[in-house]
Amino acid sequence: MSDNGTDISMNAEAEAAVSLSYWQLVRRRFRRNRYGMAGLIGCIFVLTLAIFAGFIAPYSATYKDRAAIYSPPQVIRIIAPEGGLALPFVMGFDEVMDPNTFAITFEPSPEKRVPLQLFVKGEPWTFLGITFERHLFGGKDGQPVHLLGTDGLGRDVLSRMIHGSRTTLAMALLVMGAACLIGTLVGVSSGYFGGAIDIFTQRVIEFVKSFPDLPLYLALVAILPRRAEPITIFIMFAAILVLLQWANLARELRGKVIAIRSVEFVRAAVAVGATDRRIILRHIAPNMSSHVIVWATYTLPEIILLESFLSFLGVGVQAPMVSWGIMLNQVRDFQSLAAAPWLLAPVGMIVISVLAFNALGDGMRDSMDPYSND
Repeated sequence: MSDNGTDISMNAEAEAAVSLSYWQLVRRRFRRNRYGMAGLIGCIFVLTLAIFAGFIAPYSATYKDRAAIYSPPQVIRIIAPEGGLALPFVMGFDEVMDPNTFAITFEPSPEKRVPLQLFVKGEPWTFLGITFERHLFGGKDGQPVHLLGTDGLGRDVLSRMIHGSRTTLAMALLVMGAACLIGTLVGVSSGYFGGAIDIFTQRVIEFVKSFPDLPLYLALVAILPRRAEPITIFIMFAAILVLLQWANLARELRGKVIAIRSVEFVRAAVAVGATDRRIILRHIAPNMSSHVIVWATYTLPEIILLESFLSFLGVGVQAPMVSWGIMLNQVRDFQSLAAAPWLLAPVGMIVISVLAFNALGDGMRDSMDPYSND
């Protein structure tokens, strides 16, 4: 009886697996991939910061605390100076000057104790056209709190880093989406129609890929009008990145379409008189979707790194817009880095974002592989 019961349960599981659709199998495989799930959690974390930046950040990106210039990060404490546990708080700093070297150091002052509170009232911010005044956390009675310190203008590094995630991720998503659309249209058309269309598009792709990436980026960015509005420069900068990102996807999809158009189900569709539009949309495009999705997850971190690098050099996104690269632009010299090493905090967000999207891409690639073990 036990053997029969085991056989019946195994057959039921096998039948259930067979009855699952392709995307259901992909979801089940992905949930079992710990590395991919960790990447998904990291991506959700970064996207949540960007979407709800006004609520999560204690201050706006332009807020300035003139009394705290180059103030070091404040540590959250739960042990009171007099001993015993206390509610979370931070301590302000006293500036101490060395009489010999005249170097200024910051010493935590128990007299400048600032209790932390949740859902505090602060600067107004808008979301979907609605104005709010509550922030996730802050100091009691509006007292300043700078968990990651401040820069040379007294601006809160944590708040600017959170608000900067909007610009950096918006750039990455915009460039990835536009490059994905152009690359898919060009690659599928080139592989499916062939002939003169294929020859022309491949020569264009070869021309685009013949230039070295970094010098071409710098040359194109150098022609951007510096006196234009920051949003105009943002759009033009995104257009330059799109111009050089679509070619790889187009060439990859061309090869896949050439292989798919010769399989039986496509030939059968041609034999029964299906139109080119129907064949592309119903038979070829669905078979390209998994490759496009994985390509997108690998392209996003690449664009994040590229935007941060070019903005760090001062040729990307321009102030007053704030991004991770613009924040790193403040520590281009060793003197600034030695005086305020906490200004490198955006590097941590860049690393988290890149690792998260790469892990998500690896997990999706393994989950979408039809020959992988279920």
